[in-house]
Amino acid sequence: MYTASALQAAQAAPRKGLWWLVPREFGAWTMLATGYLTTLMVAGSVSVPALLLIPAVAFLLMLKEPIERLLRAPAGARAQYALFAAGELTVSSAFGLLAERLAHAPILLLLPILALPPYTFAILLGFLPDKWRTLRELVATTGLCLIVPGTWAALGQPPNMAMLIVYVGMVLHFLYGVGFLRLQIVASKTHMDATDVRVGTLMLAGSASMLTLLIVVLSVFGYLPIWAAVPLLPQMVRAYLWLGGEHPWLNLRHMGRQEVVLAFSLMALFTLVAHA
Repeated sequence: MYTASALQAAQAAPRKGLWWLVPREFGAWTMLATGYLTTLMVAGSVSVPALLLIPAVAFLLMLKEPIERLLRAPAGARAQYALFAAGELTVSSAFGLLAERLAHAPILLLLPILALPPYTFAILLGFLPDKWRTLRELVATTGLCLIVPGTWAALGQPPNMAMLIVYVGMVLHFLYGVGFLRLQIVASKTHMDATDVRVGTLMLAGSASMLTLLIVVLSVFGYLPIWAAVPLLPQMVRAYLWLGGEHPWLNLRHMGRQEVVLAFSLMALFTLVAHA
């Protein structure tokens, strides 16, 4: 998610035309795409309401750009941002309502309400210093992953354990991703000692391993299906590869690409084990 400094940088180098309306939130777009596609694959179906959910959610995410600019702009320049915000909200609502009517799933009307607190909180945190960035990303993750129950409902599927596992799994995967990446960014900016980086990476990898082991134990006693242990595997593999490498940190230039690879690895794993 954008921080105050990132937004200022974006405003200093504006994009042509209306491209500024599309957030350069690569992590957010990845979360939405991964959650959406994984849900379709785990459910093993697709529907018109589920397809209508794509523009509904996309315009809802795009709403943050005019809102942030509206809050920052001087009084005389707020009208245009308010107009863009109202237009995007209208389009998003139209697609969302149409999806709800076709799917006969009233829960689709509830999900935007559930997403409103983290959405609002994440935007407000963007006005605070950069040290709040991690909290902002954690809050935003819980809201963005609501695409999972939203897509599940649009497919006409009743809420069940599979939906819950995919949602919680996505949240955990991306929360650990935030933790690993913030550690690498801090290490790069502060020239942290390699030993300290290894300790931080080991703590994150160890906690993810313990959580996965707990899920496996619960599955043995029949409380969870074994495939609930899948979500953190890609993050753990990356962490242990870092620990085994000569340099215990990731080249920041390749960070975004690796996040995309991990996200789609998770999608493939979820799909394979859900239909095994």
